[in-house]
Amino acid sequence: MTQQTPPPASRLQRILAYIIAALVILSLVCIAAILIGTAAGQFAAQGSGQGIWPAVFLLPYGALPIAFVLIIVLLIVSARRNRAANAAGGNGTGRPGDNTGRR
Repeated sequence: MTQQTPPPASRLQRILAYIIAALVILSLVCIAAILIGTAAGQFAAQGSGQGIWPAVFLLPYGALPIAFVLIIVLLIVSARRNRAANAAGGNGTGRPGDNTGRR
């Protein structure tokens, strides 16, 4: 059996991965800021609607679902790329159980 190296990640896959990582990290930082602010007794200031606190509260509500959808998009893009690479690799129709054309 021959060793096949996986194809390198495309630019789209890298961009999606970095966007997903940035959204998740930013959301976790916001959640940590909320927890630290609450523990420090600044809860009244957090709920005041002034300063940066409204953005800190709302960012995880939007960023985490967007990151989840982008993870699904990344999986679909990766699966399509792998399927195309397998089909071009010479194992017939590209179906997993099809061994025609192999020794």
